[in-house]
Amino acid sequence: MKKLVLLMATAAMFVTSCSTISHTATTENVDTKITNRTTANLVVSDKVIKYTFTPTRSHQRAGMKSLRAAAVAKALEVNGNGDVIVCPEFEIKKTRGLFRTSIKYITVTGHVGTYEKFHSTTQEEADIINTINGGNDCKRKCKH
Repeated sequence: MKKLVLLMATAAMFVTSCSTISHTATTENVDTKITNRTTANLVVSDKVIKYTFTPTRSHQRAGMKSLRAAAVAKALEVNGNGDVIVCPEFEIKKTRGLFRTSIKYITVTGHVGTYEKFHSTTQEEADIINTINGGNDCKRKCKH
């Protein structure tokens, strides 16, 4: 009987024992710049779309930003495969439990936009973009 108790105590110690694993890594920054010299026209529809998205548990684990992106993607897919929703508005229904909050649904409303007439960026367009982004030309002209 004592051997059985001793054996069970030993087994319990092995099952409940803890261990710590530590991993380290070194990273090196790589200075790269990716630029895209393509411009397109955005055509915005007058029609307003409204879509209600019911997320799964895996969607909910991804976070609120991913939930909104999934709702927009599904809304575009269902309403004619547009490229973007212009000025989206979100209505989010949450239920609070004892240990977590779950999202029942997300309703997204907005105008569908489609990109058309892709072309290489002209120098004039590049100057406008540079000015909007606060580039060097803006600093010289605006005297910041």
